Amino acid sequence: MQDRTALTRSSGIFGDREFRKRFLSIAIPVTLQQFLTSSLNLTNNILVGQLGDASVAAVGLANQVYFILNVVLLGIGGGISVYISQFWGSRKYDQIKKVVSLSMIITMTAALIFFIPSFAAPRFILSLFSKDMSVIGLGSEYLRPVSISFLLMTFSICFSSALRSTGNVRLPLVANFVGIVVNTVLNYVLIFGKLGLPAMGVAGSAIATVVARLIESLIILWAVYASNNIVSIKPKDLFNISADLIKRFFSTSGELIAKDVVWATGTSIYMVIYALMSTEAAAAVNITSTIRSMTFVFFQGVSNACLIMVGNKIGENDNDTAYEYALRFLRITLVISAAVGCILIFSRPLVLAPYKVSQTVIDNAMGLLVVAAVIVPFQSFASVAIVGAMRGGGDIRYTIFLDLAAVWFIGMPLAWLGGLVLHLDIVWVFLLVSLQEVFKAVLCYWRIRSKKWINNVVHGI
Repeated sequence: MQDRTALTRSSGIFGDREFRKRFLSIAIPVTLQQFLTSSLNLTNNILVGQLGDASVAAVGLANQVYFILNVVLLGIGGGISVYISQFWGSRKYDQIKKVVSLSMIITMTAALIFFIPSFAAPRFILSLFSKDMSVIGLGSEYLRPVSISFLLMTFSICFSSALRSTGNVRLPLVANFVGIVVNTVLNYVLIFGKLGLPAMGVAGSAIATVVARLIESLIILWAVYASNNIVSIKPKDLFNISADLIKRFFSTSGELIAKDVVWATGTSIYMVIYALMSTEAAAAVNITSTIRSMTFVFFQGVSNACLIMVGNKIGENDNDTAYEYALRFLRITLVISAAVGCILIFSRPLVLAPYKVSQTVIDNAMGLLVVAAVIVPFQSFASVAIVGAMRGGGDIRYTIFLDLAAVWFIGMPLAWLGGLVLHLDIVWVFLLVSLQEVFKAVLCYWRIRSKKWINNVVHGI
């Protein structure tokens, strides 16, 4: 009876005092950091939006390369969080440096793989996404310089993930805030040519991103090493990684990273389909995705808190509490996401007002935001279940199945059918693609109820 009524218990949406305190101490800083990041992306999107439809589409398509790499690095960061949170819970502090060292090697390798072609052949990369020569030209001006930031991302993502998993959520937040302020100011100055500098357009936005990422990384590295934090590593640590840890990390996180590459590639193909439909459709989706990310920031904080708190409890061999925590996080998600969806629907005219794009793009974005609002509860529920509970419980293979099946067997065929075969309006194509979130949410619910996702991945290390 307890399991059957788990999602409707009367213990209160935020549970007991201990849970609330721990949850808010993690979720609020992470949410603030994600809010700042999304605010930056929205601000940049609006600034680029002053340059017209082609510039918005170009930056959106160029950022698909960044998107794929970011998903890969965040997948590695998720692997870091799973292991460090469980090592932290089981008080195996000596293993934490080994996890950070391994993750640095992997992330830098991945960043180099993306950096080299993006810097050396940006036009070729963009030609894979669009046949519009103006979009390819503008996108190349952006992609080549911004690719330098790919290398800098490795430091901020690795150390931020490790710090959060040990309870230090303030440092990543502060570093991120400083980076965002720098990026916003430089975007305005370099895009439009202020303070006596020449107007650089989309290239100026790319340079601003690189400078901001550099400053953010330097702040994190300085703070970690100045305080001799437990996550700080030395060159010799890169050669002191046990074979057992490597095997376990790749058996779980390796699969997750591979999944993230395939999933992100599939998601980027959506943008190819939208761009083939029209430049206006691609621009509208880019604007919608940026605005939607603002509505999703709280749930990223919830997911991080869920992963860490559930992982800690599993590391302590307290599986019952880990299960109860997962249910509480999902209840919180359902309530808040419904409110967020309503706010998004009614705020559409306000958030689209700053864009100086064609009326066609605005009209498309208005419809796309309605779809995004309706899907928010399903998407957020699935995200917290997958990124939070299941990853915290080491249930990697099931999350791989969910994400890949949703994109490649539901979203992709429907996008191709609606956009390139039936030639439906972009709003209807976007709705068809979004049905994958409903599929994921339903399967996530049953998986959480089964408790099969609870696994102690650090036992015996």
